[in-house]
Amino acid sequence: MGKQYQMERSQTSTKEYKKKCHLKRKRVLILTLVLNFGILLFLKYFNFFSENMNHLLETLSLGSQIPTLHLILPLGISFYTFQTMSYVIDVYWGKIEPERNLAKVALFVSFFPQILQGPIGRFKDLAPQLYAPKKASYRDLKFGLQLMLWGYFKKMIIADRAAVIADFVFENYMNVSGMGVALGVFMYAIQDYTDFSGCIDIARGCAQTMGITMAENFRRPYFSKTVSEFWRRWHMSLGSWMKDYVFYPFSLTPGVRQIGKFAKKRFGKHIGRTLPIALGNLLVFFLVGVWHGAQWNYIIWGIFYGFLIAISGLMKPVWNYLNQKLHISVQSRSFQLFQILRTFWITCVGCIIFRAVTLTDVWRVFLKCFHFYEFPLDIKKELVSFGLNGKNYVVLLIGLIVLLIVDILQEKKSVRERIEKRSIWIRWGLYLVAFLIILLFGMYGPGYDQTQFVYMQF
Repeated sequence: MGKQYQMERSQTSTKEYKKKCHLKRKRVLILTLVLNFGILLFLKYFNFFSENMNHLLETLSLGSQIPTLHLILPLGISFYTFQTMSYVIDVYWGKIEPERNLAKVALFVSFFPQILQGPIGRFKDLAPQLYAPKKASYRDLKFGLQLMLWGYFKKMIIADRAAVIADFVFENYMNVSGMGVALGVFMYAIQDYTDFSGCIDIARGCAQTMGITMAENFRRPYFSKTVSEFWRRWHMSLGSWMKDYVFYPFSLTPGVRQIGKFAKKRFGKHIGRTLPIALGNLLVFFLVGVWHGAQWNYIIWGIFYGFLIAISGLMKPVWNYLNQKLHISVQSRSFQLFQILRTFWITCVGCIIFRAVTLTDVWRVFLKCFHFYEFPLDIKKELVSFGLNGKNYVVLLIGLIVLLIVDILQEKKSVRERIEKRSIWIRWGLYLVAFLIILLFGMYGPGYDQTQFVYMQF
């Protein structure tokens, strides 16, 4: 009896000790999350809060004002905050072992190729590569430089030219024809993709020259057939972060599960299963909008995508029923092309919300795009007024054709693997031609800054 009593007491003590340790770890996690996200929120959103509160106080005729602060936002704070918090949460969940060497943790967080725009790395994927001994590899050097070259092509040949048109149109849309505004929106969609993905290619290529493989962040998003698929192909590291650390924890909370059970009883299996997913998507995309910056258009942009994805999931049986009744062959190439064009049009609407300065501008630009019947009296004169001459339009068009061809080929097989099978003369001849094209036709010089990328501000 004495031995049994001692064993039971020992087990009770062990349980109490584990409970205390778990409680302590949870407190440290909460403190770390509050501290890090608190700094991010204060630096990025304090003035946004102040300005909106002051506007409300003025509307209510209250005299007190909240001051605004002149704050300097650290470079890449959104990216490395998310990366650091993923490490802390994974340690808390027991997915990875804590790293005792502070210098190694600092290396993981501040690895320089990813500090500007990502991709948002995970400790379990990136840390083993950073800490392992490295030897110079011709293959890594070659593939890394290839990827960097492709990134500079997208940035300097396409994105910087598209930006000239997009900037002019969004700043002067009231004085531009309907067709011109539609072209400006299209060019911003192209700029956003080629600028952001170009920077990621440069970062990933730079890392690969050192033997480090970083996470893929884009997978030809404008070939997506649905908005959900678009977000599985666009900014993939952010989407993956949100899925693992926001979507799943939120969707599996008791309250959300209860909502699902209630909906199942009242509205059927499909709604009961998809409603928690829809709520999770609404939360995720609201946070994605907030993450991008302290402006109402970013928040509306996030809600726009969250609402579309939520409704798409809830209405899936309706779409399937309509396709069946209308005898639409969903596997046909024509229907798939329609889906791609439809999704691209929706993303262009998202680009208007994202790029326009105010919500009033969003609405006006959106309406102006439907004035497709508005042709300028002199098309050539209007195109030149956007800031590019005829030669630059030709270079931009050829660059877009090259981008389209490469992306189509990439959907089936890696272009780098295709190039690798060619003779050394063809390979290096192609590299030399690409380098000369960037050197001769890239947008640089007075008025252009190739170190500035769209997503550096986030």
